[in-house]
Amino acid sequence: MNKHDRCSYPLEEPPMTNPNTATHTAPAINILKISTCGKVTLPDDHTLTYNIGYDTSEKTLHLRITDNDTGGLFSNEWVALDDIVTTIEKRPTPDTSFNARIFTSLYKSQSANNAGFLAAALKAENILVPFKDSKRLHDMGDIKAFESSMQTLIKDKVSLHDVVAKRDAAKIKVRAEN
Repeated sequence: MNKHDRCSYPLEEPPMTNPNTATHTAPAINILKISTCGKVTLPDDHTLTYNIGYDTSEKTLHLRITDNDTGGLFSNEWVALDDIVTTIEKRPTPDTSFNARIFTSLYKSQSANNAGFLAAALKAENILVPFKDSKRLHDMGDIKAFESSMQTLIKDKVSLHDVVAKRDAAKIKVRAEN
């Protein structure tokens, strides 16, 4: 089975660190789509893998980067589509293009690659479009068309395999064994 096959695996819950504290439940995010894209400067060379997820309790769409085949650190944090749109709409001059740095504040982790990798995934989904012929400058794409394209997957209750949760569980197991 390849990474793009539909599966129905539940998200793994993080282990409790203290049995005397209340259980913290991670948001239930169903992975609707697993796809690849190129980086902003090399869009045709698909080296990034990203997920589109749906938070079933908040009813919101999210994106995250899960893999980079060519090196360079990044965070696999989920970023809400609503936060992405708000960030774009709040840019200093709303009618002008912008570069990926606009997304830096959306991440807790401050890897220099986060914003650029997110922009690449957003361009792959046509949430961002190139400004004129520039690879590094963007403009807002068709958010409504993207959201509409996700509705079928949401209605079908798609929940693809979560490779990040699997990796995290493996790391926890190794730490526990050591």
